[in-house]
Amino acid sequence: MRRSSWLVGLALLGGCGGGCAPEPEANAGPNVLIVFSDDQRFDSTSATGNPHIKTPSLDRIADEGVVFERAYVVSSRCCPGRATLLTGQYPTRHGVWSNKPDAPFPGDAPTMADAFQAAGYRTAWVGKWHLPNPGARPVRGFDHFVSYEGPGSHFDQELTVNGTPEPSVGFQADRLKDHAIAFLDRTEGRFFLVLAFKNPHVPMTPAPRHHRMLDDVTFPMPISANDELPAFYAGLREDSRHAITPAEFAETEPRYWELVLSIDDNVGDVLDHLEGAGRLDNTIVLATTDNGQLRGEHGLIQKGLSYEPSIRVPLAMRYPAAIPTGTRTQRMALNVDVYPTLAALTGIALAGQTDGLDLAPLWKGEDEDEDWRDEFLYMAPSFGQGAVVERALVEERWKYIHVVNDPHEEEILFDRAADPDERVNLVGEPQHQAELERMRATTLRLRAGLGDG
Repeated sequence: MRRSSWLVGLALLGGCGGGCAPEPEANAGPNVLIVFSDDQRFDSTSATGNPHIKTPSLDRIADEGVVFERAYVVSSRCCPGRATLLTGQYPTRHGVWSNKPDAPFPGDAPTMADAFQAAGYRTAWVGKWHLPNPGARPVRGFDHFVSYEGPGSHFDQELTVNGTPEPSVGFQADRLKDHAIAFLDRTEGRFFLVLAFKNPHVPMTPAPRHHRMLDDVTFPMPISANDELPAFYAGLREDSRHAITPAEFAETEPRYWELVLSIDDNVGDVLDHLEGAGRLDNTIVLATTDNGQLRGEHGLIQKGLSYEPSIRVPLAMRYPAAIPTGTRTQRMALNVDVYPTLAALTGIALAGQTDGLDLAPLWKGEDEDEDWRDEFLYMAPSFGQGAVVERALVEERWKYIHVVNDPHEEEILFDRAADPDERVNLVGEPQHQAELERMRATTLRLRAGLGDG
């Protein structure tokens, strides 16, 4: 059985049945800093080839550590992505399928914050939470909680600090950085800190220092913008909420990348602060996001769909004690892998079952011998569309998508080696019927293993 289909990592706090390392002694082991953005595309840094902007701070994490060039989310929307990061679980387990979940989170779900807190770390969340939390109340597992209710604003966003509302003037990302540094200054022992930026999520209102910096850059619409689409996606493009016109693209595309710049400079301030305090090299720094973003591909502006820009995300890690400088890997990494990877690096016990893998073989060069995953199941989130169910089997070369839009059913097959922009549906081609049947069967097997269906 390939490792991608395992239900990996059953380990209970206090009784590590998954074979993980014992809990470290007090004040031993590395710190953890997670830089967590919102709607950030996989191609959003100069380290990953972005031609429009320079991102020296995010590049530093990548260049001095490992870049996972094929990193994906297992469900691409804000709330599901956040719940998956914290639990290492698919939505079938943590229960968050949409941006308006039926039940509060975390509820009874064990999170990595619980695990790090139990291991003696001082834990903090600073920034956009977005999961249901009326009044931005403190959240279980975090000793320090700075956030706000709902999606928030880029400017003058009131913050709630450990349950107490406080005014906050100026660009939100800058103020969050200030709170993060203040937390670090107050924390002498080991810390676990999530710095969660709203950027580059809408509205497209960059910091004044970056606004209009890219006005002289020409941004062509993606090559697939006017393609004939499979019926389900074509229907979405007819809805102005999901479509983007050339005029809208021309105005918002520069603003999107300008919003990334203020992630980068604030991350740079935090890295410099840690370095000045002599703490950087003993801190695992991980940078990622909750989901990707279609920006005009297939004429759409959206996430959640199975297209590559929606599900592929940035993921880089820096920790000199364990991760070789300048490492890059094309093997598949998933957001469910973040929690078990951090647990393995720090030696803490997992607080519950996860669906992920420890990513260490990818930077150690052991992935071939370890029979690393070559497939995963993507579960599209709920958009309040009633009976719509979208699932995708993503492989190294092929992608199979199955959509049920009651009472209609549709299948899509892309050969990403020949068609990296996912423009040609091969379902009707006789020469690909064996591939199609194989992927149907694999999809059903993986769905059953994950309790989906």
